Amino acid sequence: MNSLVTRTAAQAALIASLLVGGTAFAAVPASAATADEPDLTGLSCGFDNRTPPPTVQAGSKGRTVREAQCLLNFWTGLQMTEEEPEGVFGLDAASATRHFQAVRGLPLTGAVDAATWGELRHS
Repeated sequence: MNSLVTRTAAQAALIASLLVGGTAFAAVPASAATADEPDLTGLSCGFDNRTPPPTVQAGSKGRTVREAQCLLNFWTGLQMTEEEPEGVFGLDAASATRHFQAVRGLPLTGAVDAATWGELRHS
């Protein structure tokens, strides 16, 4: 399968999972993923089905933050640490958000606002 087709299928599967809030799916076989394309096996970020969810920023906590962290992990490689555990939006998440916003041509706020949610969920 060529790289563009694999990436498009992976993106479509992620969007479908987010829209239905599924618990898990296997969009692309692990063997089809490359170093440039993350393996989506088991990925689901459907924590908050509100559209749009509220803005999350440094100091925010909860399910909406977990969804933002999951999507930031997928798009930027954000990793949770003891200093910034899952569900707590800290400096690492704000930095990953600014990076994502820069790549997508969004204002560099470091907060996951409506425009950033739109890009994270539908890219």
